[in-house]
Amino acid sequence: MVKDLPLVMWVYRRAVDSGVFDKVCVATDDERIAHSVERHGGRAIMTGTSHQSGTDRIYEASRAMPDYNYIVNLQGDEPLVPAALLKELAVNIHRIDDNSLLTCVSNATIEERDNPNVVKAVLNARGEALYFSRSPVPYDRDGTGGQTLKHCGIYGFTKNGLGRFCGLTPGALERREKLEQLRALEHGMKILCFTFHYDGAGIDTPEDLERFKLTVEG
Repeated sequence: MVKDLPLVMWVYRRAVDSGVFDKVCVATDDERIAHSVERHGGRAIMTGTSHQSGTDRIYEASRAMPDYNYIVNLQGDEPLVPAALLKELAVNIHRIDDNSLLTCVSNATIEERDNPNVVKAVLNARGEALYFSRSPVPYDRDGTGGQTLKHCGIYGFTKNGLGRFCGLTPGALERREKLEQLRALEHGMKILCFTFHYDGAGIDTPEDLERFKLTVEG
């Protein structure tokens, strides 16, 4: 709890306050999380326990909701995700089709570049993802510097695109890096990226949580 609010509800309220979503739900396989969300005024959907990735879980949850054109997977460990980022996603999501998905990248700090919990992204000239890695890519062989991009924990799909992604078999790259977005690239789906610069990061470790508490509690 941070300021008497579960971490996932910080994300939930950011999503609601952005005003860009028709419906916001927390997909979980843990009844404790579902009850906590509902106690704090949120909506939760229970899913199965065998999902290998968050997107697989979102797909199950989406089948319990009305028919929407687009489905967005906002990860529950991004409590400082800016409303402006979510609004930018809403603008860009119309660029995707059933063979592509949308995500966001931002500039990584030197510390983040070398942190395996911060996922790095490499894009082509059209802003499409070439690769994602926990390693600092691209490798700076000559030491000339250059900005490293980090991946932000959000995905946008068409409804059919989400189903297509979840019907794919996880490949060797996904299993090795433990990054589900590599499944799309391995099977030929495009990942369109928009750039939004902000200092927020996912909370993956106790140290990340303490930094977040200092940010919001002073």
